[in-house]
Amino acid sequence: MDVFYAYFTAFTMLFVVFDAIGNVPIFYSLTEDLDPTVRRKTIQNSVIIAGIILVVFALGGKLILDFFHISVDDFRIAGGLILLIVAIEGLLGRVEAMKIKPEQLTVVPLATPLLAGPGSISIVMYLMEGGYGVAPTMVSIVANVALAWAILTYSDKVFRVLGKNGSLVFARIMSFILAALAVAMIREGILGVMAAAGV
Repeated sequence: MDVFYAYFTAFTMLFVVFDAIGNVPIFYSLTEDLDPTVRRKTIQNSVIIAGIILVVFALGGKLILDFFHISVDDFRIAGGLILLIVAIEGLLGRVEAMKIKPEQLTVVPLATPLLAGPGSISIVMYLMEGGYGVAPTMVSIVANVALAWAILTYSDKVFRVLGKNGSLVFARIMSFILAALAVAMIREGILGVMAAAGV
């Protein structure tokens, strides 16, 4: 696999699932009344926690698969189905998040499931076991976490530029791309299972 292609694809796949720009309307509505300092700290802690969650699953995912005797192709199919569901939900429209206390924002819903949700976890485990390797996966996580931090830190400006409708349109486009990636993962998994079975 070409090195540049591996890094670019790994970054893009996780970027689509992270969907920081698509999450701007939800995040903005949850934090618009917070003190600017508290808001920045909430963002910082949330993206750090999301990054830690993804690193843990990226590095420990293989152990989980081995423990439960699950093959990489089994996980590709399951992960693809999960991503497809996430994509369909995104295409149909997410339910707007309810107002919650500021101290609860850091972990839920911002760190997980909006950023490090089932889709993102599936992607990093797939990248680790799908031929991309440690370096592209870790770079993808770090780059996407940093990008999410920047986008969410300046989400008020992004929100003003895109507007609510613009952010939602972008989210729909990302969901469509995610659906295509999910189908590709399912196809690879099925072909892998068939090859292993000698079909």
